[in-house]
Amino acid sequence: MRVVFLGTPDFALPSLRALILTHEVVAVVCQPDREKDRKGNFVFGAVKKEAIAQGIPVYQFEKIRRDGVETLKNLKPDIMITCAYGQILSQEILDIAPYGVLNVHGSILPKYRGSAPIQRSLIEGEQKTGVTIMKTDVGMDSGDILAIEEYEIKQDDYVDDLYAVLSEIGAKLLIPTIEGYVSGKIEPRKQDESLVTHAPMIKKNDYLIDFTRPNTEIRNYIRGCGFGICDLNGVQLKVYKADLVAEREGKNAGEIVRAKKREFIVACGEGALNLTELQLSGKKRMSTIDFLNGVKLTGEEKLTEIKSN
Repeated sequence: MRVVFLGTPDFALPSLRALILTHEVVAVVCQPDREKDRKGNFVFGAVKKEAIAQGIPVYQFEKIRRDGVETLKNLKPDIMITCAYGQILSQEILDIAPYGVLNVHGSILPKYRGSAPIQRSLIEGEQKTGVTIMKTDVGMDSGDILAIEEYEIKQDDYVDDLYAVLSEIGAKLLIPTIEGYVSGKIEPRKQDESLVTHAPMIKKNDYLIDFTRPNTEIRNYIRGCGFGICDLNGVQLKVYKADLVAEREGKNAGEIVRAKKREFIVACGEGALNLTELQLSGKKRMSTIDFLNGVKLTGEEKLTEIKSN
C-alpha cells in the first residue's frame, strides 16, 4: 500500500523502518527543523535523516492543517501513519486516505492521552505501560483502539530506556495491525471515557527537585523527566539517576546524610535518595564517586529547590 508517514523524533524511527520494509512509503512528514548546532546549522531529526537516506520525499509544514492538505491529497496515500508527529490533524486530512490515519501511541489508552505519555507514566509510578495502535480522530488520542501490547516497567527504567523499548514494541505491533485492520480482521473498539487520564507536556517546574517530597516521588520525576535540578552551594546541580534509601538518619529534607565513595545520600520528606549520576553546572555528567572526588563537601551543605521564575 501507498503510505504517508508522519513523525519526527527517535521514537518514530523504528516504525518508519518497519513500514519501509513492508509497504511503499511515498512521503514522510516531519515537524519543521528547530534545533541548531554550534555553527547555526539546522539539526535534522531522526526521521528526516532516515527518509533522506532512503530517498523518500520529506515535507515539513508549519501548520499541516493550513499548509499540507493539497500536498497530502496529491500523494494519493492508501493509509497514513502517525507516530510522535506533534500536530493535530483536521478532519479534512483524516479523510484523505481510504483507510484513514493510524497512530502509534506510547501508552495503554485511554490512560495518558497527550504529548508526554511515556514521561508521565514514570512520574506517576506506573508499573505497567505499553503501546496502543489507534484509528486517529479529531480529538487528542481519543480514536478507536485497534491493538495494544503491554510492557512491565522495571524499577531501573528511566525515560530514555522506556522510549527505546516502546518504540521497538510499536514498530513490531504496527505492521500486523495494519494488515488486520485493512483486511477487516481487526474490529476497532471505542475507548472507555471513564478511564481517561492525561499526559501534558513536561514543563520547567517538573524538573525542579523539592526534597520535602517523598523519595519515591522525587525519583519518579527524575526517571520521567530524564533529570532533576536542585541547588548546591549556590550552583545548579542536575541529578540524572538516584536510588531509594529507606533511612534518613534524623536529617532534615535536603540535608546530606552521607557523602563518601559511592554514596551521596540526601534526606527527603520521607526516606532519602542516593544520587548516583550528577552534573554540576559547568562540569560534565559523572558518577557519584567521580563527583565526590572533584567536589569537596563538609557534609553540612543542604540541597535546596531552585525557585522558578
